[in-house]
Amino acid sequence: METTFKVKVPYWAKDIKDEGLLTFIALNDRINRRYGFNQWYNFYVNDVHKILGNNTKLQRRLEPYYEDIRVAHPFSKEVQVKVPHVRKHDLVSVPITSHRQQLVWVYLLGCLNNNLLDEEHYGVRPPSSSALTNEDEHRIFKYYG
Repeated sequence: METTFKVKVPYWAKDIKDEGLLTFIALNDRINRRYGFNQWYNFYVNDVHKILGNNTKLQRRLEPYYEDIRVAHPFSKEVQVKVPHVRKHDLVSVPITSHRQQLVWVYLLGCLNNNLLDEEHYGVRPPSSSALTNEDEHRIFKYYG
């Protein structure tokens, strides 16, 4: 039996069929809602490839959407992503049917959520034991701001 997840993405991404790209866009929306829109967020290239499910350059995949999401590659091992503010009511739910992408999404939620039961009450920072903040582990993203 095939299971379908739904992730929320900005309205401009609703017609994208690439589930890896949708997962990455949904992750960016969550990061921006928590830490702020219109800021550059750094991601390790290897982590981006793991989220996307292949090694195709992120810039090439997002090129048709540059009005809505910016991508820069200033360092060999990192990419930067910047998203303008999208109102919460401008999010749409899209299906994720790939089992691999569903596992990636669940992993990312576990890294991002310090309170899995109530999304409206985030802590000020992710928990210190998460892959996002532990200096001794490979982090999903770094924020310079």
